[in-house]
Amino acid sequence: MSGTRIYLTGADGLLGTALTATLREDPRTAGWTWCGVSRDDYDIADETATVASITRFRPDIVVHSAANAVVDDCEANPARALAVNVAGVRNVARACLHSGARLVYLSSDYVFDGYDNPPGGYREDDLPSPLSVYGVTKLAGERIAGQLPGHLIIRTSWLFGGADERVDVVLHSVRQALRGEPVRLIADQYSRPTSTVDLARAMVFLLTRQRPVTGTVHVANAGTASWHEVVTYALALAPPLPGPAPEAVPFDGYPFLGRRPRNSALNTDRLTGLGHAMPHWKDAVRRFAVTLLPVETARR
Repeated sequence: MSGTRIYLTGADGLLGTALTATLREDPRTAGWTWCGVSRDDYDIADETATVASITRFRPDIVVHSAANAVVDDCEANPARALAVNVAGVRNVARACLHSGARLVYLSSDYVFDGYDNPPGGYREDDLPSPLSVYGVTKLAGERIAGQLPGHLIIRTSWLFGGADERVDVVLHSVRQALRGEPVRLIADQYSRPTSTVDLARAMVFLLTRQRPVTGTVHVANAGTASWHEVVTYALALAPPLPGPAPEAVPFDGYPFLGRRPRNSALNTDRLTGLGHAMPHWKDAVRRFAVTLLPVETARR
């Protein structure tokens, strides 16, 4: 794998930032060359620009993490969601076919409707049934990526650990609480909260296997929780807060634009069987909380 060339879309996003750092620091990717692009470089919905950029770099692997991941934004503007989350994947896939690169596509637990609630979580071969525009576009992206030889689709869930409050519930909620503002979080919707750092490490594991991993793999931290439980746990690590504890609100009747699954927990047995066990979400939250909470918390 020495000398591997990897091209990453969405490099400034929640996952892209963590993956870039992991590629730089992990000894398994020493000697790799990577190119990270974002919206500042070109619009992923522009086929000409996308194909030109990817083929010019001559990658061995393209990791496509760029997406509109704000569920309500997708619901409010489905045309743009289709352009980014579907046409964008098509453009990247065409570039991969043209350059001979392997496509790694990032997808979401929101391809499931959450009605079945299977024991142990949704498996890779369970039938998707998305509820929202966002979920539909991510599933469409899977279908496009799945046509390429050697593809890898990574489904993940409820990412946190970044710097963008629009898409990071933990970051946004902790900052609200530290400012003394009220925090309201749903307490009866569940999934597997996942650290971007742990996801990036799992991706490096998958990408550096001697025998390429193909098909679909679920990658998420261990343990199922609601966002209310996650943020309450994070804030319990802090000194006394200036405001009230997070308020638990019900899932039913919450004014979402796009519908969400009530329980979209993913089963990660395939990843474990390949030899990579994910840490528990509580361990991941502790590590992230140290970077957000007052200095005395880090000394505990």
